[in-house]
Amino acid sequence: MPAGKLFLIPSFLGEDNPAIIPDQVKNVIGTIDEFIVENAKTTRRFLRAIGYKKNFDTEVTMHELDKHAAQQDCNVLLKNVLTGTACGLISEAGNPCIADPGNEVVAFAHQHGIEVIPLVGPSSILLALISSGFNGQQFAFNGYLPIKEPERSKKIKHLESLSRTGVTQIFMETPFRNQKLFEELIKTCSADTRLCIACDLTLTTQFIKTQKLKNWREAKIDFNKRYCIFLFG
Repeated sequence: MPAGKLFLIPSFLGEDNPAIIPDQVKNVIGTIDEFIVENAKTTRRFLRAIGYKKNFDTEVTMHELDKHAAQQDCNVLLKNVLTGTACGLISEAGNPCIADPGNEVVAFAHQHGIEVIPLVGPSSILLALISSGFNGQQFAFNGYLPIKEPERSKKIKHLESLSRTGVTQIFMETPFRNQKLFEELIKTCSADTRLCIACDLTLTTQFIKTQKLKNWREAKIDFNKRYCIFLFG
């Protein structure tokens, strides 16, 4: 029997916003009754928000994915898909496998003949890039910066240096450390370095601005506990 399909399902970037998920994607999701998720409770809320009708108690199976899931765990997660069924991999925010766990599941699917199908939805990284005014031909996503010093400052200076070669550098931080990172960037980087901060993308509080660090030093904006993407360009 041929293997089934693994759908990569995007979710909201913040507060519930059903309109941001295309109807075609909602229709596909409505046919699936097995999901691999980070958190079952928030996934159920997301599915209900986009109009999912199946009964979670009797019709739906959810597997919670450990971010450190090993290759052997995928045999369990995709057991039914290996026999021809369909399963959805859902991120907590945006697209699966980008700054989120799930790539091991996708790699396993490729190795075992499971068809991998990405669905269209919001990506904070791409939205930030295209709205920054920076180079979209050459760019690098660097994920989270080191937490401890001196590694953190060294990484910031390294990314700043790389951006001067014309390659846009994209990075992020957890919401409760965003304000501290913003202050560190102002203190660490050169005054003429261009920084874009894309915050709360797709939400009613969305904020996107690109300017030099010397101008950011005058900004009176609180980024604490907000969802931000930072870019050097």
